[in-house]
Amino acid sequence: MASASTEHGFLVVASPTLVDPSFRRTVVLIISHDQQGSFGLVLNRPLERMLSDVLEQHDCEDSPHAAEVPLYQGGPVSTEMVQFVSGWEECGKLLLPGVAVGADLADLACASSAGRPTRAYAGYAGWGAGQLERETEEGSWIIAPAASRHVFDVDHDDLWSTVLRELGGSYAWMALGDQPPGDN
Repeated sequence: MASASTEHGFLVVASPTLVDPSFRRTVVLIISHDQQGSFGLVLNRPLERMLSDVLEQHDCEDSPHAAEVPLYQGGPVSTEMVQFVSGWEECGKLLLPGVAVGADLADLACASSAGRPTRAYAGYAGWGAGQLERETEEGSWIIAPAASRHVFDVDHDDLWSTVLRELGGSYAWMALGDQPPGDN
């Protein structure tokens, strides 16, 4: 797998040939990648809901700032489970500069009240041992470096094409939905 020799903190971008509705034009932030498999969160599937829509009433009263955190579809697996991502590096496990994962609700509320970007993801994307490598070799996924701006700053509608354009070359052509001249 190209640059996935790292254990975490990179992106996998759905190839234009990946038509599975769960992953079409998705960008997944890989949280864990090792011999047992891979775990990540789909970054560009907002649910147009807030965390308060899924929290118990008493949780909202205890953490009003956390209740205002946007909720995303993190993937098709365990959609009843919620994962938190914060731009506050002290909030959870540091994944990459400016991105921490695994915070609890109290930490998330603190980060949100301090004006730090925060996201909540329902569910996750997961691959068994060697599965992500196989799917990448087959051309379903494209490996890309991750940065905090991909998580918090790039509009979800533009994230897929932005990451492909940043990779340049034939990937930039993919972002346009066209083939490079002469590749017909």
